[in-house]
Amino acid sequence: MFMIFMQGKEDCNRMAEVNADFEVASVRAQLNARDMSLAQWEVVVLCTAINMLDGYDVLVMSFAAAPVAADWQLDPASLGLLLSAGLIGMAIGSIVLGSLADVLGRKRLVHICLITVTIGMILSAHAHSQLQLLALRFITGVGIGGMLATLTALVSEYSNDKRRGICMGLLQSGYPLGALLGGIIAAQIIQFADWRSLFLFGGGLSALLLPLIVIRLPESLDFVSKSGSPKVENVKGRLLERFGLSEPRQSMVEDLDQGVGSWRSCFTPSEVRINTLLLWTCYLALMFSFYFVVSWTPKLLVDAGLSTSEGISAGAILQAGGLIGALVIGLLGSRYAVHKLAAWFFSLSVVMILAYGWADAELTALMILSAMMGFFLIGAMIGLYTIGPALYDSKSRVTGVGLAIGVGRLGAIAAPFVGGLMVEADLEVSLIYAAFAAR
Repeated sequence: MFMIFMQGKEDCNRMAEVNADFEVASVRAQLNARDMSLAQWEVVVLCTAINMLDGYDVLVMSFAAAPVAADWQLDPASLGLLLSAGLIGMAIGSIVLGSLADVLGRKRLVHICLITVTIGMILSAHAHSQLQLLALRFITGVGIGGMLATLTALVSEYSNDKRRGICMGLLQSGYPLGALLGGIIAAQIIQFADWRSLFLFGGGLSALLLPLIVIRLPESLDFVSKSGSPKVENVKGRLLERFGLSEPRQSMVEDLDQGVGSWRSCFTPSEVRINTLLLWTCYLALMFSFYFVVSWTPKLLVDAGLSTSEGISAGAILQAGGLIGALVIGLLGSRYAVHKLAAWFFSLSVVMILAYGWADAELTALMILSAMMGFFLIGAMIGLYTIGPALYDSKSRVTGVGLAIGVGRLGAIAAPFVGGLMVEADLEVSLIYAAFAAR
């Protein structure tokens, strides 16, 4: 599938070269002709920091689940709804807000989303009912979902061809790193404070990062170059100076107002449509497997005879393995074709999930397999994040990636529910893992 994917991509790239905006091409040529500057690395670091916050903010409900359920006397179904609310919001945010980024600008959308997440986290700490927390988790998820595709597009754009793989790996490693560190910190906070402090901690970190993002995160060069608005000319000049770029040639393409940020541009011509559908399929399958593993592995390990702390440790080790996988595929992506690496990671993740389902309840083996599952699952996901932006031109890049992530989130939302139904049906654990490996 990945091979077909990139064959279509090469055709799209050749078509894009014919119709490309020479202004943007000139900027890209300058970026590719030199090593990454400190200003470019700053963009990568800032976006990675935001992604770390997202990793914590997404999983904070899992950290707070037990005390919230005890505090409000929630049944498992009600608690499951709270756990899913953020994922539903992320799916909607990826689809809806991803389109707005191509119209409003990447930087402005990141500001809006980060403010939304900050407010949502702080207000969640003051929720007085399940319904209030449900709504706030949904709103927070919308903000997180809107940022995911936008951050991916910004890092891809400001990276040169040589370092794009490692830059994308660093960006996406922020998510599991935030989840890993968040779990460690949450375990300490909950010992001397209640569950509300977990939300306040995340909201406080977002509030501290917000001024730095407003001041230092740049607007998209592609966006300001193609905007055509006189208001962005000063912004364009400052960006060129900041990144040490020369004034590019004047744009020589058709009216850029046509199809800017349009979903239709992700389905025309036919080569782009094929790539879009393949991207959707890969995201859907991968997130379906990943969120089953993340949601159910700790609980199933406890059911198999391990202690609660050992089950939680397996979940943390899975995130640690994912962090290493993200960095490895990023490093290898600087030397090898990313679509081939992603295909290998995707295939080996199937093997690891199958092996996990058949493994005996021996602690060391389970911990190693947990790390390997995370390594290949998140590594494959990084491959998709790297491939996705390259399939579209700058007008529809965030829209295309946002749509793909949104479709993938449907799998993320469904996975915990489907897994629960299979567990409730008393199926063998090996069969459950095999079903999600087959995806």
